[in-house]
Amino acid sequence: MISPLDVILIHDGTITPPGPKLVVCIHPGEGWYYRINSKNHWKPAVAISRDPHHGFLDHDSFLECGDPLELDDYVVEESIRYKGIIGHVSPTLCAEIVAALKDARYLKEVDKDAIRAILGKC
Repeated sequence: MISPLDVILIHDGTITPPGPKLVVCIHPGEGWYYRINSKNHWKPAVAISRDPHHGFLDHDSFLECGDPLELDDYVVEESIRYKGIIGHVSPTLCAEIVAALKDARYLKEVDKDAIRAILGKC
């Protein structure tokens, strides 16, 4: 079972070139995830430092906090089955992630509220 802020490794076919990508669960019920990127190309983004995330990050990175990826149960279950949950984002970042929602361009306000409710419990 995956929980908010759990990190898994997926094969992301929507990036160029397609390949493995770390993603963070932000809404398990909807299957919503944010990508972790090594560069700050996608806005809004929240900096995620290697410490205290050294279990899964090799270097300081960025959490893409705009419109989430929607992953189906099969992708998530296969990732967990083969790789496991590889880490957990520190709850200290929840306030910054929630603040970044104001700049998510295509996410409906009701969906932002759902993410706020989940991450507000962290």
